[in-house]
Amino acid sequence: MSNSIPLGAQHILAAAEPLFASGGYAGVSIQQIAKEANISKANIYHHFQSKDELYLAVLRYAFQDMNQLLKSLQHIEGSPKEQIAHFAREHLKHLLQKQDLSRLVLRELLDSNSSRGQALAREVFSEYFERLQILFRRGQSCGEIRSDVDADHLATALVGMNVFLFQSWNALQHFPESTFQNQEKSGEIMFDLLLNGIAPQGSRT
Repeated sequence: MSNSIPLGAQHILAAAEPLFASGGYAGVSIQQIAKEANISKANIYHHFQSKDELYLAVLRYAFQDMNQLLKSLQHIEGSPKEQIAHFAREHLKHLLQKQDLSRLVLRELLDSNSSRGQALAREVFSEYFERLQILFRRGQSCGEIRSDVDADHLATALVGMNVFLFQSWNALQHFPESTFQNQEKSGEIMFDLLLNGIAPQGSRT
């Protein structure tokens, strides 16, 4: 967790994360978080003015690693297309390695009302998506990525593909004669489909 966050707040976020992931916003009280963190409710309110503020802080943390990855891509070698492929791999790994946070974000996307959805868009998702959109626009400007589709939809397609693999893997791997045996390998195949389409090579119009 970021060193810019005080240790006391980090402790609270660590306690709140799995509770929110399993119970959602409405299903978790400040008292439960205080009990899990072994502190008083007053201690929580010392760091976070409200439950809403704490909840958004937990969600922002969920995107911290991916924001750092997108920042770092600006300074490493490779074409935009190669950098997008690298991001796709690391994004899927992130979903799999931090499953509590991943489920928390997905739960919020399904359950949030319009006012909290607006807060999520502005305070949690905006920087992440803006950086991903910039990466796609760079690919478009140098001719590596098709330019007839806006970067918003390209970014959403990439993230949505990985999210679907994460959500549905427990079922996919048990399909009769399933070829879904390795999540990272399946992620590579899905990314290739996203990047190059399903038409046979040489037959795209």
